Amino acid sequence: MRVTVDQCDPTGKIARLSNSSRVNLHLFVYGSLKIGECNDHVLKKWVREFRVARTRGEMRLRPDNYPALFLQEAEILGTEDYATDFRLSTAPELTEGHEIEGQLLVLQGPLEMLRALDDFEGYFPGRPSEYLRVALSVRTELGLEPCWTYTGVGAPRTDWEPIGFWPPPHLNMKPEPYHHGL
Repeated sequence: MRVTVDQCDPTGKIARLSNSSRVNLHLFVYGSLKIGECNDHVLKKWVREFRVARTRGEMRLRPDNYPALFLQEAEILGTEDYATDFRLSTAPELTEGHEIEGQLLVLQGPLEMLRALDDFEGYFPGRPSEYLRVALSVRTELGLEPCWTYTGVGAPRTDWEPIGFWPPPHLNMKPEPYHHGL
């Protein structure tokens, strides 16, 4: 389904950019959105390149076998001003927690790509959300790179198993792909 600017932007905040505008987005993924995992179909059409990336935090395995990353130092939350969020040029390097390995995806697509990803992850700026979109810098072979990622809300759940990589080796069956949001 093709989404128009009007559908994505009822407030008119991004209408100044044409539907054909293409923007770049750096996104750190650590779970089912990684290339080769069960939800990569959500963003694969926008991926121009990807590389191994690392950050620090605490990752927990949710009861539905999806991971949630918790960051103690996350200070920059994503907004509904998608045009501004695409211009992210600096973000803090996180130093608290365990090393978490994932992928840094370089995405290229229409401006509404970020709203579509927020919808998929259940992130609704300024309202209760399943995940948050936060800015951070990750380490790659090229050095520190600023990007966005989706994190769990609040403190890590102590009843969720701590993991350092997803999927963990003991996970016999990966969860089914999500079919909501996109």
